[in-house]
Amino acid sequence: MNAWHPDDMTLMNYAAGSLSAPEALAIAMHLCFCHECRTHVKNFNHLGGALLENITPASTDGSSFDALMAEIDKDLPAIRNSRPAAPATQTAPAAQNPLQKYLPEPLENLSWHRQTKEVSKYDLTKLLGTKGFQVALQKIKAGAKIPTHTHKGVEYTVILNGGFSDELGVYHTGDFIARDASHKHSPTALQNEDCICLTVLSAPLKFTGWHRILNPFIAWS
Repeated sequence: MNAWHPDDMTLMNYAAGSLSAPEALAIAMHLCFCHECRTHVKNFNHLGGALLENITPASTDGSSFDALMAEIDKDLPAIRNSRPAAPATQTAPAAQNPLQKYLPEPLENLSWHRQTKEVSKYDLTKLLGTKGFQVALQKIKAGAKIPTHTHKGVEYTVILNGGFSDELGVYHTGDFIARDASHKHSPTALQNEDCICLTVLSAPLKFTGWHRILNPFIAWS
């Protein structure tokens, strides 16, 4: 069972179709592994449908919006608690894997771009065709460490294979990790196998310490 998940608001926005394509891809990949979050999204969809069926036409002033949010907040505890026992496997059928349509071949056969001796990258940004985000697969050799950095924007990470640890926890296949400018960390791949992640960035990383000399070279528009 996955230990790290998107928060309720992110899942609600995904269910409502309010996320950008890169953000939605990250959530969808996590859902491939996480029965619990698939259940939450299903419940949010049902909640949205029920609210629309029972909505009364009214002026769209601030009080109407507040009333709608109060109704959603009232139902959130029930959604959080509706967690049926997970099936024997956490992974959704391969046909539901939204990453497949962007990859010419399986992960192990991709033409990875080597960034350092221990880190490789496969860029997906142009394939998604969405401005304002950088989307990539990252492969970190077992036991290798990414230099300490923080974030100028938001970073979503979904682990597709293996795992890594940082100052805030240990993460395994299927886990979803969200980081922003309030976090500083140095991800280290677990020792037993290479770590492959899907990463979605809304702004470049910001390296700290002596590695900050790299910052001018990782800017992107």
